[in-house]
Amino acid sequence: MIRITTTRMRKQRFILCAVMIFGLAGLVNWSIAFGAKQVTKPTKITWYRDNGLAWDNGVQKIVDEFKKQTGVELVITDPAHNQYQEKVKLAFASGDVPDVIDVNGADYVNYAMNGALWDMTAAVKRSKIFAKFNQKYLNAEKINGRLYGMPAAVATAPVTYMRKDLLDKFGLEVPTTYKEFYNVLKVFAKNGYIAYTAPGLISSDPTNTVNYVREFYQNAVPDFIQKNGKWVDGMAQPEMKQALKRLKDAYAEGLIDKEIITNKTSTCRDKWISGKVGVFTYWPGSWFATLGDQVKKAVPGAETIAIPAIKETKYIAGTAYVNAITSKAQNPEGIFKYFIEYIHNGEKGTLLWSHGVEGVHYQKNADGSYSPLPTILDPKVLCSKFIIEVGCNMESNYRDPIVPDKTVTESMDVMKKGYATSGLKPPSESYNRNNADLLTLKSKIIAQIVVGDLSVDQGLADYKNQAKSLVDPILSEFNARNSR
Repeated sequence: MIRITTTRMRKQRFILCAVMIFGLAGLVNWSIAFGAKQVTKPTKITWYRDNGLAWDNGVQKIVDEFKKQTGVELVITDPAHNQYQEKVKLAFASGDVPDVIDVNGADYVNYAMNGALWDMTAAVKRSKIFAKFNQKYLNAEKINGRLYGMPAAVATAPVTYMRKDLLDKFGLEVPTTYKEFYNVLKVFAKNGYIAYTAPGLISSDPTNTVNYVREFYQNAVPDFIQKNGKWVDGMAQPEMKQALKRLKDAYAEGLIDKEIITNKTSTCRDKWISGKVGVFTYWPGSWFATLGDQVKKAVPGAETIAIPAIKETKYIAGTAYVNAITSKAQNPEGIFKYFIEYIHNGEKGTLLWSHGVEGVHYQKNADGSYSPLPTILDPKVLCSKFIIEVGCNMESNYRDPIVPDKTVTESMDVMKKGYATSGLKPPSESYNRNNADLLTLKSKIIAQIVVGDLSVDQGLADYKNQAKSLVDPILSEFNARNSR
């Protein structure tokens, strides 16, 4: 079984394997027929890649194998993550624009609405490959009904982990409603456990501020949302009052970690691993396997499960970053076929960019099965995708020949069954300028309410007064864009 046992190993795997997920081109003998169009195979594709590539872990071998398979040269510009957006902007300003860029969130919307990205809606509609995909994951990336980039994978949302051995010990069932969930927390707290912990009451991620404490927020969203076709401030909506009351009451009753406001992700992990915590909201995938393994070291009989989202809520993800073809590309149809489709074709392309090169990153065994090989940088770490990516992540019926540990797939399946996305926001200069200050204000007010320094009504009134100058211009720009 493939497991990640340290944060460092996780990062190494992510760098190697996320790189392998994104590919290009098509098989050498792919036909040039593309629906009713004639598509010319590109000789070269230029790609500005974000998030870093582990070249010393064999990425160049993947690029070389890609050219061997397809005859298409891939030229990658790979700046440091904190320099990536600036490099892309400079490329557009200089006119030396790559064929493909990686982009997410407000930047994706801004580039698309300003004509910098090729509209791939029609190409996706014609594609037999993408017809197999669960369309909700593609629809989540549409802007005014049009698709300007292909999500590289499903954006993940934190799920709720629970100690199944404690449920059994105290005669409890896996909760399916908020009432049942609350009762589980009461029993855990009564028996001396930190009933529930999470890294904060609101996420600082501008694409998704509701990563954590989903069972308490339920249908409330402390972010900008659309209601009846109009953008509104979720913090000012009636459902937020009820959410904050749930949080406040649970905190006062001792059902929520007293340190939740100052918790870091590492702090929560340490508490969970020590065996002191009954319920923990965190990321699915290999983190589930890792945390399940590590808590057993402190409590040999510990059993970790990811519970389905309770009836009153969903597991809400942000938006995925996309591979977008720029409007300056000379052959967008060809790049779509030999870049976008090749990543997701469920054959050689998917295998190459998910798992790398045979004999370097994985081996095919005599019985026809596949096994990962040790990484080049660390022989103790196996090459593996630890997030279910590409086709099988977006439910295309692709069957991965190198299957991750069962707990990885199970936790991802739990997430996807109760899944929703926060959606894309329109481009707004006021949002870009004000949102960081607004997030700070939301965090402060929510914390003051939950710990009892302010009543719910007083806290929301304070928020409304202090946030008005930040919120009003954002909503004005959002709704002006929305009405065009």
